[in-house]
Amino acid sequence: MGAPVGGEAVPSLVNWCCFVSCVPCTVPDLTPCAGHASRVTATSVMTASVTTTSRPRCGERRRGRTRGSVAASRKGIPLSMTPEALREHFPHTEHQTYLNHAAVSPMSRPVREAIDTYVGERHGADPEAPVENFESFLPVIQETKDRVATVLGTESSQVEFVPNTSTGLNVLARGFDWEQGDRVAVPDGSFPTNVYPFLNLEAEGVEVDFVPTEEGAYTVDDVEDTLRPETRLLSVSWVHFLSGFRADLEALGALCEKHDVLFCVDAIQGLGALQVDVEAAGIDFLTAGGHKWLMAAQGIGVLYCDEALQDDLRPPTGWLHGPVDWANLDDYELTFHEDARRFQTGTLNSVGVAALHAALGLYLDAGPEWCEERVLRLSTILADELSDRGLPRYGTDAPAHASGIVTVAPDAPEALLEHLKTHGITGAVRNQKLRLAPTYYNDESDLGAILDAVDSFR
Repeated sequence: MGAPVGGEAVPSLVNWCCFVSCVPCTVPDLTPCAGHASRVTATSVMTASVTTTSRPRCGERRRGRTRGSVAASRKGIPLSMTPEALREHFPHTEHQTYLNHAAVSPMSRPVREAIDTYVGERHGADPEAPVENFESFLPVIQETKDRVATVLGTESSQVEFVPNTSTGLNVLARGFDWEQGDRVAVPDGSFPTNVYPFLNLEAEGVEVDFVPTEEGAYTVDDVEDTLRPETRLLSVSWVHFLSGFRADLEALGALCEKHDVLFCVDAIQGLGALQVDVEAAGIDFLTAGGHKWLMAAQGIGVLYCDEALQDDLRPPTGWLHGPVDWANLDDYELTFHEDARRFQTGTLNSVGVAALHAALGLYLDAGPEWCEERVLRLSTILADELSDRGLPRYGTDAPAHASGIVTVAPDAPEALLEHLKTHGITGAVRNQKLRLAPTYYNDESDLGAILDAVDSFR
């Protein structure tokens, strides 16, 4: 099968848990044998107090950064369960085929159990569990940050919780010390979340330049041609919400360093399915909601802010942005935490943190490398099979830019979606196109189900 994405060997179980059989040659590969048109069916094989200082430029922020030092700790995480056991954590798979993880994901059994446990404690039904579980929950909060940091390849001091991606991007957009004439570059066709926070700065003299794209795709040269001497920030979606185009983060990070530009990533369509190393990629700021590929809950998300950038952002204020003196709450001294906790404003979504803690635990147990390979293989198989049926993939089919999103443009997308629903299959229509998004607990039976349904529609 070859090495997985990332170039390192994966646990031996991967050698048998994720392949396609060519019919009739039975070759474990993504492509059919010469002379045969491989067709996936449901019976095919897959076993598996504030002072302001002068602003340092972006290049100064990056100097001294030790890239990739933390990411090494997430390599080689063993797959501690079979694919079948992993799938059993998602009971909906017994009666429906869910391929809409680019919208909102189902919750696994561990996530539901974590939510039930937390709510049960606050409900007070257990005489051994205090209703005020604030102190007992603190280790869960910290461990969740540690897990986020592991996934991102950084330290937990650079991680904080936010309600959603929009809030995270506004922390950056509203917190940065902009000057009249500053510019922001954003790829054209981005999801509105990555556009409106910066368009909202135009009243302050900040202009937005759009990188030209084609079906969501663009090159590093396209970005470089868009940058101007006044550009202070490039903000991109890691994965395009419609085409599934996966940006080359390391190449873009190097470009930003070359041009002394801050690099921001909206990671919601990649985090939890694909791997990222924020330090190796030179990312200054990243944020993502937890309800899509992370498979946590709505209303909980994360942000990463490079420690060198933290002091340059004016944090949103509430009452938890700094140390709390419970004996002198009316002593109004505006002091911020010295790490990413400065971006916390008020009461935390503890139920959401409990969900995210469990979701990340399952993801790390399965292994990020294995999960990425499985997602990419499933999406590649699905795209190829749909193309064979006259539904070519919308967007680039270059493997380097592949993700978990597969979008096609049928003649009647809404009608096809309704037909899929009658077969117990969940997808989505966006911009008059059918979008499908399998993740790592899906298997070939799910692909067989949708392909059979597509065949019966035609």
